[in-house]
Amino acid sequence: EAKHPPPDLNPDALNGGDLDPKYVRSCRIRTGRSIRGLCLPPAISRAERREVESTLTKALATLTGDMAGKYFPLATMNKEDEQRLIDDHFLFQKPTGHLMVNSTAVRDWPDGRGIWHNN
Repeated sequence: EAKHPPPDLNPDALNGGDLDPKYVRSCRIRTGRSIRGLCLPPAISRAERREVESTLTKALATLTGDMAGKYFPLATMNKEDEQRLIDDHFLFQKPTGHLMVNSTAVRDWPDGRGIWHNN
């Protein structure tokens, strides 16, 4: 029986990461979230989704150094920022796949959703 190794969340234990900039121009990281007391899609309500967005926005605003950046809420994003993020291949489109649509995970799109982009 295969077993997963125990999680090691110590960032000092990471090895490598020195990538040649002539080969790596950017990196995109997608994350999941779990905030105690708030549902995950598809069971989340519109109010809870807005609470998730507010909580994450406040947390992201505390990042410093290389991780400092800006949160772009999809619902109020201006056309200039939207086009720049599309041109740079960072902005995702509304999910249209059967799994996301039929699970109601994209309900109320784009309310309560956004993209964090570091400087």
